[in-house]
Amino acid sequence: MDQIDIEKLIQELKKFKFSHINLNHWDEAQKQQITLQLKNAGFTEFKIYKERDQDNRYLIILDGANVDYLLRDVQKVYAIQRSLLLKCLPLVLVFILLACTAIWSSHEEALMAGSMILGLPIVLGALTTYFMILSSPRPVLGKIFKVLSIVFFIVLIFGVIVLKEGVICIVMMIPPLVIGLLIGAGLMHAICNYLWKPTVKIYSLALLPLLLLLFLPDFSRDYYGQTQRSMIIHAPQAEVFKAINQIGEIKAQEVPYSFIFTIGFPKPIFGMTEQRAEGIVRTIQWERGVKFEEKVVANHPPYLLSWDYQFNSNSFPKGSLDDHVEVGGQYFDLLKTDYQLAKIDAHTTKLVLTIDYRVSTEFNWYSKLWIHYVLGEFSDVVMTIHKNRLE
Repeated sequence: MDQIDIEKLIQELKKFKFSHINLNHWDEAQKQQITLQLKNAGFTEFKIYKERDQDNRYLIILDGANVDYLLRDVQKVYAIQRSLLLKCLPLVLVFILLACTAIWSSHEEALMAGSMILGLPIVLGALTTYFMILSSPRPVLGKIFKVLSIVFFIVLIFGVIVLKEGVICIVMMIPPLVIGLLIGAGLMHAICNYLWKPTVKIYSLALLPLLLLLFLPDFSRDYYGQTQRSMIIHAPQAEVFKAINQIGEIKAQEVPYSFIFTIGFPKPIFGMTEQRAEGIVRTIQWERGVKFEEKVVANHPPYLLSWDYQFNSNSFPKGSLDDHVEVGGQYFDLLKTDYQLAKIDAHTTKLVLTIDYRVSTEFNWYSKLWIHYVLGEFSDVVMTIHKNRLE
């Protein structure tokens, strides 16, 4: 077994955080001897590399040393053997802390805060990537993406099982979750490879989403928008106006397919217009017990029908919609809707459905994209029902 000048080795490691050693042969006994001597000297985390094209030259690098340029000419690593639990423990603790933050924010009805929607996945992506770089100084990008994909599915499963998020919210949050993970991974990869080598203290970033949630003010703003869809119906204007007032029962086969129903939006099943003492009121029913009223504020047959929405605590039973997309709730509301009918000829009518809405989040620029899509799809579904009945 080769003898190593351990005092010289220790001095070099203290000064440079790396050192070269010459060995005529390498075996398990040699590895154990070096490991024991370094541990006795106080060095507990390090890696030993075999240099390329030099059979008897090895490189010892302390973990955290910013000496990536030295790794260009090494071909094999002999790392300290630690149990899988010890290797993964920091990342496990990170997951637990972020999970507790998400649970607490859900309890406080703050899960839609920007620090959670984007901040949490950025931190998770960054720390997962750091763990991989720490385990393997030059991980292949494909391996990073593979691990991030696993993390992505873990987060989705956690959201469904623990946070009890519905399919609607899960689908809507997939884009920011993916983007956040990739941004975090990209930043950490660049930091570790081009700027500086973080120490294990970087794991404290897991506290960032919680701190932002506790100390940042609510940046939610009310945004008032409008969607509009039109459809040509081959029927007289008066008949179209009558049809949109006398909806009645809507059979399942009358409702055309739309992706919004696949992700959990309830389908319309009934509509009725009646004259009451307070005026004309439309009663609307959707699947899963959803029921609300629409107070007609403008009725000019056969040109215009306009109404406001009237929701109460029983309009949307628990489970009928995701809490975060509940109509009339904290984040979203329907304000006013109208049908405008334009006569093209005696047997053709242009039907225009306009919906005014409010969205109140910290990322209205993203939320309104989904609102426009969902309301547009629902408008097409409703007008298609009228069109098919009349034609």
